[in-house]
Amino acid sequence: MLQYRRLHCAASAIPLAVTVRTVCSVPVAELRNVIIFTIGGDRYAIELRWIREVVTLGFVTNVPTAPPALGGVCNLHGAILPVLDVGVLVDNVAGLPARQGDGALVVEAEGQMCALRVDQVDHVASLHETGGEVIDATGRPLMLLDPGRLIRRALELVTAEAERVA
Repeated sequence: MLQYRRLHCAASAIPLAVTVRTVCSVPVAELRNVIIFTIGGDRYAIELRWIREVVTLGFVTNVPTAPPALGGVCNLHGAILPVLDVGVLVDNVAGLPARQGDGALVVEAEGQMCALRVDQVDHVASLHETGGEVIDATGRPLMLLDPGRLIRRALELVTAEAERVA
């Protein structure tokens, strides 16, 4: 929150022609356009700027030596797309395996594109964000996921598994 005040010269009652802007240390919630979705009973949000598509997964191919964070790969519009397990990346808890017919959010961050398997897409909303969470219409906080972090974490896990196997 910004506050403005006029300064007065101590030697006279004449106000100086300077207006000073001071910044208060009150946290201000920023409005975020998000898509809200459910995975395994937990609700999450991702900013819409990262979402390329909401899709139904086609055939998902399992990758035998991949870590649990990589639920498989699928063909989307002729491109091979990794399907990530958000539960493993966020809470270290594996969700249901990705399979044909599941819903997914196709996200793009840091030059990488992948699919996040979801159980249900709830809705799109503009919500206030503070401290990495958004507050939904009922007042409940939802974790605001950062796709860049998810992708970096998945790459770390895949790299570590490849080094372990080699």
